[in-house]
Formats: sequence, C-alpha cells, structure tokens
Amino acid sequence: MFLLVPVLMIFSCIKNDNFIKGDAKIRYFHSAVTDTIQNFFLRGVQSGASTAYGSNSNYIVVAGDSSYTITSRNINTTTDVASTTNKFDIGANYSIFYTRKTPTSPPVLTVFQDDVKQNLDSVKLTFLNLGYTLGSNVIVKDDGGAFAQFTMKYGDRVSRTIKLTKATRISFALEAPIATQPDVNALDSLPTTTSKSIAITKGLVYTVLLDGTKKNELQMRLVSTN
Repeated sequence: MFLLVPVLMIFSCIKNDNFIKGDAKIRYFHSAVTDTIQNFFLRGVQSGASTAYGSNSNYIVVAGDSSYTITSRNINTTTDVASTTNKFDIGANYSIFYTRKTPTSPPVLTVFQDDVKQNLDSVKLTFLNLGYTLGSNVIVKDDGGAFAQFTMKYGDRVSRTIKLTKATRISFALEAPIATQPDVNALDSLPTTTSKSIAITKGLVYTVLLDGTKKNELQMRLVSTN
C-alpha cells in the first residue's frame, strides 16, 4: 500500500533475457483514485496479487501469441467491474491500466505495449495522462530544451528519448492552475536540495504517469522498467 502524495515513485524491474521462448510479460496498474483495491483476472483466473490505487504489479509471465479476456473486480467480490480483450505477442511487454475516463463513468482497462529497449547514452520517457479527476490538461516542459513544451489531455501517451544535461529539468503543471495544488516533483538529471525533484538516469526506461487526486490536484508517479 502506498501513501498518496503529490509524487509517488515505484520501480518495477524487467529482465527480458529471462523470457522463456513463446512468452510475453504483463503488469497491472491501479490508476483510479476513487476506487477500492482491485483483483485482476486472465480468462477468469486471478493474475497477480491484489493491487491498491497508486501501485502496480511486477511483470508476470504469460503465454505469448495468445488472446486473453482481462477482467478486474473489487476486492472480496465476484462481479467484474471492467473487462477488455487483448492479444499478447511473443517477447513483448505490456502494461494494463485500471482507470476511468471521468469520475462518474464506469471503470475501464486500457492496455499498452511497453517499449523497453534501452539506449545506453539516453533516457527514454513515456508520459501517460490518466488524470480523470483533473479539471484541465497538463503542461510538460524541459528547461534543458531536449523537447518542445507540449500539452496532454486525458488518455494522451507521448514518448521522448533525450540526452541528459546539467540543464535537464522536466516539470509538470495544470493548464488551468488550482489554488490547492501542491508542488509536483520535477524530473532532473541532478536533483538539488532546494527544489523538489527526482533524478532520472541515462540508460533507463521510465513510465511517467500523470494522475489526479480526489481534490483535482495533479500528481506524478515515476516507474522504472529496468
């Protein structure tokens, strides 16, 4: 169980050389702040441990080149609350996100294939906005100029591969700020003691998950996949 603060950081290790021929790997994310603990199922059989909001499972090995019905249930219940079908290719990695499109819409399961190939001289960042409680889009910018500033609406997924410099500092803000918004950690090549930031390291691959609290405040989770 993770304490919910403006920034959460979770590491999920991935070793692709451990693949058995014919396998794929999947992991589950609980990204619905208004929902209780979830259990996930593949073809009706529970897959992985119960998952609370703000956390994710490690990668789980499944048979590749196969289609699966993926479902989710509130803990200690027997009724599916979300369902989707997806084919997992051999040798590929996938992330399955339990989320909502709005606070009043039904929960959904969204599946993305993960790009886990490393570039030893760069850092690979995949930004994903699942902040369904946020009242506006999210602005992402880098003071180091590795990429042009961009704006993300709910459901947007954007990848950037950048070379780190001393000037690298990736920050996040609501397009329409709210008075209660706490500071959100930046992603920095060299974090300082005078500002809120998390170090990112060349050669690594990250998911940057943008999310919202029940008070409509922006928060960010950094998930390393290697």
